[in-house]
Amino acid sequence: MRVLLAPDSFKEAASAEVIARAMARGIMRGDPQAECRLLPLSDGGEGLTHSLVHATGGTLHDVETVDAVGRPIIAQFGFLGNKHTSRTAVVELASASGLEQVSPVDRDPMAASTFGTGLLIHAAIDAGADRIVLGLGGSATTDGGTGLAHAFGFRFLDAHDCDIPLGGGALVDLARIDDSRVSDSIKNVPIVLACDVTNPLTGPEGAAHVFAPQKGATATQVELLDQGLANLARAIMQYNGRDIEHTPGAGAAGGTGGGMLGLLNATVKPGIELVLNLAHGREACAWADVVITGEGSIDSQTPYGKVPSGIAKLAQSQGKPTIAIGGTVTRDPHTVEALNKAGIIATFGIAPGPADLTTLIANTERNVEITCAAIASTLRITAATSPCESA
Repeated sequence: MRVLLAPDSFKEAASAEVIARAMARGIMRGDPQAECRLLPLSDGGEGLTHSLVHATGGTLHDVETVDAVGRPIIAQFGFLGNKHTSRTAVVELASASGLEQVSPVDRDPMAASTFGTGLLIHAAIDAGADRIVLGLGGSATTDGGTGLAHAFGFRFLDAHDCDIPLGGGALVDLARIDDSRVSDSIKNVPIVLACDVTNPLTGPEGAAHVFAPQKGATATQVELLDQGLANLARAIMQYNGRDIEHTPGAGAAGGTGGGMLGLLNATVKPGIELVLNLAHGREACAWADVVITGEGSIDSQTPYGKVPSGIAKLAQSQGKPTIAIGGTVTRDPHTVEALNKAGIIATFGIAPGPADLTTLIANTERNVEITCAAIASTLRITAATSPCESA
């Protein structure tokens, strides 16, 4: 039996790589004769860099940068391997400007910026990157990507031609954008935005109203941030005529999607589709007899652009079944039906029984291993007892 192990991370518990290795240990316990191939994945958020570097045999590079509130940190970008014709660098916004990098007590939704991610991308370009894949997800920011652009040399000026401070809260004072300090090489580098949301920049479904509360914003701050992003959209329209306010995906990562589409040579692609293409997911599915995937919660969002449904649809196109595991698993009939349509034939929760969340998170690897051992044993017994086709 050839088993492709293609999970996402289990948030707050373990990375996709750690989950894939735990899956492999379990499969070998349940069926020592099985062959396993590990393909840890990401839908564009946390884990994107490591997933693509692992899948392509690329390299990781450490960079001194700053987090969303300006404190020095070390973050990473990666270069893809596998003889890619372009020198493609992978950056995830969460690495430098992520919410998990900042403790709740230190979060500042009005001043948090993507400047550190801009430094990270700049370092990749300085190292020879001629194409950037930027994962949007997990941000601590609502600055419309202006901090990132500031690291490239863009200036964001008020009515008195003074630079406004970093952070989304200052965008209400933005009057115009100046690019005289931005090199053409920076402006022209293709940036592919890996994005799993379709939210517009502003409005009830926009970056501020939907995502800023998760980053610590009060109701009053949400309104100010939304006004600031609308102001940014107007400034970009005056700067180059691009209308990004209602573009699907512009609201991703606190409006970074919109800022990049408006200011740079950027395009948006669904995160999981981009990752599966770069990681040669089709070939991996063709090799496998069965695919096992998973994420922290198999729920109503899973069928729509998440890793389990993405890899399952690809496997289904190759005639291969997919099994999904999760820390929690919904039994809602409509969601189960949607999962089945996506190619997921069965779902398994890894929790061994009632327990508090802290204990379950601490035992994630062990529970993944035990669950996959049981799955592999069942598949082995089923294969051994299936009637042979007559010649």
